[in-house]
Amino acid sequence: MVAEHKMEKANRVAKALIKAGWYATATMRSDGIPLLYVRAFNFEKLLLEAVDEGLSSLCSSSKQTIYFLLENTFNISRRDIPSKIEEFADALEKIFGFGAKPIEILIIKRLNEKVGRVVQYPRHENLVFAEYVATARQSFLKKKNRFMHVHSPP
Repeated sequence: MVAEHKMEKANRVAKALIKAGWYATATMRSDGIPLLYVRAFNFEKLLLEAVDEGLSSLCSSSKQTIYFLLENTFNISRRDIPSKIEEFADALEKIFGFGAKPIEILIIKRLNEKVGRVVQYPRHENLVFAEYVATARQSFLKKKNRFMHVHSPP
């Protein structure tokens, strides 16, 4: 009974960590002691996952072709995208023209799902992809820092 209560508590903590942008799982050792595994997600990883998902919406082979073009034509490797976000957006526009906007919007939506932030997308204004990514990054860091401050051990 005590072990079940401790496991419930570990699961609640894991859920709170997940909402704060961390990876967390709770398991029970064979002797009844709950274990909590925690790993920080960094924003760059979340951004790359969102980019992968956005480009995969086209199709898997298209995603690989786009990464090939980015690296060989624009000198932007997949891992460099978070640090070259403006160059990435420019490259998408050169590859897709006006078709880049829906891809950027999809990437932003996926990123916001991962970060846990909702952004209202302007329908009549020009979408500035790099600004949305910067805002999502700030939100992620603020949320992560707030959680770490409130829940840090004494």
